[in-house]
Amino acid sequence: MDSQNADQNQAHSIGSETQLFVDDALVSAKRGVVRTLHPAKKLEQPVVVPDQPWEGNRIYIYGTVHYDADAQQFRMWYLTRLGRGHQHRAPGLRERQGDMILYATSADGVHWEKPELGLHEFDGSRANNILIFDKHSPTVIVDEAADPSERYKMAAWDWSREQFGYWVAHSADGLVWNEYDVNPILMNSTETLETITVAHDRHRGEYFAFHRRWGDVGGFDRRLIAVCTSRNFLDWSEPELIIVSDEQDDAWIQDPEQRGEFYGMAGFVYGRQFLGFLPVFNVYRDMRGQEVGAEQSPWDGPIEAQLAHSRDGRTWERFADRSAIIPRGEPGSFDAGCILCSADRPIVHGDEVWHYYTAINTMHGGPMPPKTVTIARASWRLDGFVSIDAGHFGGTVETVPLNLPSGQLVVNADASQGSVAVELLSAAGETLPGFSSQDCTAVRSDSVRHVVRWQDKQGLPTDQPLRLRFHLDTAQLYSFRVNTAENE
Repeated sequence: MDSQNADQNQAHSIGSETQLFVDDALVSAKRGVVRTLHPAKKLEQPVVVPDQPWEGNRIYIYGTVHYDADAQQFRMWYLTRLGRGHQHRAPGLRERQGDMILYATSADGVHWEKPELGLHEFDGSRANNILIFDKHSPTVIVDEAADPSERYKMAAWDWSREQFGYWVAHSADGLVWNEYDVNPILMNSTETLETITVAHDRHRGEYFAFHRRWGDVGGFDRRLIAVCTSRNFLDWSEPELIIVSDEQDDAWIQDPEQRGEFYGMAGFVYGRQFLGFLPVFNVYRDMRGQEVGAEQSPWDGPIEAQLAHSRDGRTWERFADRSAIIPRGEPGSFDAGCILCSADRPIVHGDEVWHYYTAINTMHGGPMPPKTVTIARASWRLDGFVSIDAGHFGGTVETVPLNLPSGQLVVNADASQGSVAVELLSAAGETLPGFSSQDCTAVRSDSVRHVVRWQDKQGLPTDQPLRLRFHLDTAQLYSFRVNTAENE
């Protein structure tokens, strides 16, 4: 085998999807740069609050927000927990937790309406936005390739059966749901907890169900993260633990009963990889077996979301900087205590990424009132979770050999105080004539869509594997992609 064929076989093929710098999977060398986590920007107030009788005192975005491009409308499937003793108000609601899935819509993603669906009775009236009784943590997947009757798929925890477990259903419109005849799936054991989010990896043709499980770590039962997979949404693999507490999660403790654990994970596909927003729960006190308020949790402590990442949905890493990707607010604010849980996936909207999260003003075990539970929105610039940064001494980032599609190289970078230039190399590391950093028209502004040009050339040569070498001077590089005829 000659060297060119050997290089071809070793090259990593990518398509037109966004390529992030969250990990080093595509990076062969770095010099003079650092990787920086960018915490979300947050709105000053929640976007949805519990202001209807059937919402009780708390609402959660254990659920989904989807932008319907045809209707030019945001759609939200969210959760309320009434607690026990409300069956007389809602015929058909079981005792247990009083969980109900609710529905809202918005034209702008900030101001939300709660339409009168007429599906269920509450306090003698059907003028409410109640969608489904006795379900928890709904993920709604919109499958454009499916039969129209199954365009919407839902997975949720099911409180309605004697045997607890997860529940799957389908819908033509996202409002009227029909359950599949396989329920319950992933039936409850003593390890399983109700929280679940599901990601659909269309490239692999798989569904990934991320959920909480109890597990022993360091002599404590802790909430951990597991995954199950499916090809058809009906038949699921056995759970595999993917994220387990470690010594760093316990580094803060001062009492032997304290510990770090996880309150679920929103795992989702972004480009060709997976990201996860992981709510890390620092358990200050465990009051199980002691008397607490009727609507008060026995576990107390703060929760905020950290970043996790994976290339295959099964093998996960925590981002090295474990500071919060969605941080708690200042004392006294609506999200000062907990970023409890978040939607199953973010929304790319224009040049931003929006993500909806559950905000609590007290720690997890706070009494209600003064505890308030609302839904809020976080945002980043497009692809803006992590950047590779260089200062005024400059730095470089070089990729592994890549098989690239035909098109234009587009980079997302802030070079408003400096510059970014790109050099094309052969798989062996030799600069291609006409594609050096000196031939490149350096980027000197801030944009999520810089088109890279070399003198009179802006198309990528595709006759061989290429390495990309990014030259940064006082700049932040977030991502790159190839703009092909398909994604223009």
